[in-house]
Amino acid sequence: MNIDTATSASDTSREKTGAPSKLAIVFIALFMLSLISVLEAQNFDEMSDAIEQGQYGNLKSVIVSRHGEIVYEQYFRGSQAGDLHQVQSVTKSVGSALLGIAHRQGKIHLDQNMSHFFGDIYPMSQAPYQDKSAITVEQILQQRHGIEWDETSSDYRNPLNPVGRMIESNDWYQFVLSQPMDSQPGTKFSYSSGASVLMSRLLRVTTDMSPDAFAEQELFGPLDIQLKHWEVYSEGGMGTGLSNWPGPDHDAPLGFGLWLTARDMLKFGELYLNGGIYNGKRILDQSWIDASWSKYSHQGNSDFFPYPGWGHGYQWWIARMPDQLGRNWEVFFASGWGSQVIFVVPELDLVIVTTGDNYDHNGPDVDSLLISLLSELNPDLDQRFDGSWYDPANVGQGFNLDILDNEKTVVSFWYTYNNDGSGSQRWFLLVGEIVQGIGEVIIYKTSGGVFLQNDPYLEEEWGRGRFKAVDCNHINLEIESEEITTTISLQRLTGSCYKAP
Repeated sequence: MNIDTATSASDTSREKTGAPSKLAIVFIALFMLSLISVLEAQNFDEMSDAIEQGQYGNLKSVIVSRHGEIVYEQYFRGSQAGDLHQVQSVTKSVGSALLGIAHRQGKIHLDQNMSHFFGDIYPMSQAPYQDKSAITVEQILQQRHGIEWDETSSDYRNPLNPVGRMIESNDWYQFVLSQPMDSQPGTKFSYSSGASVLMSRLLRVTTDMSPDAFAEQELFGPLDIQLKHWEVYSEGGMGTGLSNWPGPDHDAPLGFGLWLTARDMLKFGELYLNGGIYNGKRILDQSWIDASWSKYSHQGNSDFFPYPGWGHGYQWWIARMPDQLGRNWEVFFASGWGSQVIFVVPELDLVIVTTGDNYDHNGPDVDSLLISLLSELNPDLDQRFDGSWYDPANVGQGFNLDILDNEKTVVSFWYTYNNDGSGSQRWFLLVGEIVQGIGEVIIYKTSGGVFLQNDPYLEEEWGRGRFKAVDCNHINLEIESEEITTTISLQRLTGSCYKAP
């Protein structure tokens, strides 16, 4: 169950759905950009007013965290910090994490198939189960299972929606595994809360524990998540929905149904942002997070994704979002019907959490002013920017950049040429400290040091500079000296944006 949003103007009769339609993806992008922009401008009052006025529908909470520090946290419409919110399909991402923990413990393998997990309760070699028996754990995680399933063409409250029909059945696993196949496993993306529900059985068989008990021991406990609840959505609110789970195991589903506080959703997002480590303890492997954030389904192999760079990993959504400066931000998000979202933006060391009751909201019309505010947000200069850089406007010149002393010191060597017509080489040394994410440096003109000769090396202060990261592949160097005042736009030549936790 994912973010609910408006149907298109050309298809107003179509009922709303929980999985992200093309307009839903646009809504997510615009909403994300508006929040990030406000973060950099530190103008939260304007955002709060817009939420209060209902511009973003029935939002209940918004938390913004950067560098592990909460910079904005507000609750709306009577909601409070300790309130549990039904996170809907964020449950899927939690379920993926639980399988990742079991995988880290060597209890589950990605190539194990459904026959291994369900063979003791269903005749998996016979119809209607036999064509599901070869589906693997990884294909369930990727939502490339091949089971025919369409929960995106109707509202979840429509009794014809397969999720509703599954909920009304006596055995959810049997319902899902009895559906026909529409493709070979591994060949087609098909968003299915039913397939995600199967993760509960995968976890029980491999750990001999119920999903909620395993989560308590291996995830919620280590994250100090004390408040949680499992119950299916009901318009009557908590206490009025299904909480007795049909099926042979009577286990809580890992496709939807989890309730968490907004702050605990933030902890989950921070866990992924920090490479699987929380308070110095490893909970998930970095390799599992990398796999979870890889695009197995994307525009190239699925018509579900309208834009390049958008896709789906292991029960996580992935987007590549442009801003008005032409920069692109990679965003990973766990999303649930009704505006329950955890956005993670590693390039900006940023996590944003929203909760709401937007089950009947058509979505805000986020204007270009809010989007333009994203241009004010830059990543901090840190070890991700170690490497070689060059100015495309000046061929043959370059910079080596090193971030040292726990990201407190910046050292750079600038290889350039004299402008006296001689074509002789000219080298500068740039040394300084990182202040609020910007490298403030003194620029020294160097001379001497003749090759393989005992010639003294001389430094003379030439000017001042500021290294300002633009995005993972671009840095601006602002220079002020008696000789020149300018800005050099540098492009990455070596290195990558990956920052080890």
